[in-house]
Amino acid sequence: MKIEPKSGILLIKKHKTTALKTDIVVEETDNDKRLITGEVIKSSSSTYQKGDTVVFGKYALFQLTVSGIDYFFLSEEDVIAITDYKE
Repeated sequence: MKIEPKSGILLIKKHKTTALKTDIVVEETDNDKRLITGEVIKSSSSTYQKGDTVVFGKYALFQLTVSGIDYFFLSEEDVIAITDYKE
């Protein structure tokens, strides 16, 4: 399957050490400020390249599961930082 994210959207993979459940309930509170990291798989941006590690809020991800494979999409606007961390 070929996925081409539109402009402003990153296709990423979550780092395995990130704690994020498949089924989560988003509560409307400001208490949960945990951030997670992921690696860019595909991007049409000049700012974020394949292999970059980005930091973002855990509720910013959109998940697509096809044939048992999870794909994650992230808006460039939801990226908080880039880091040199590699998993």
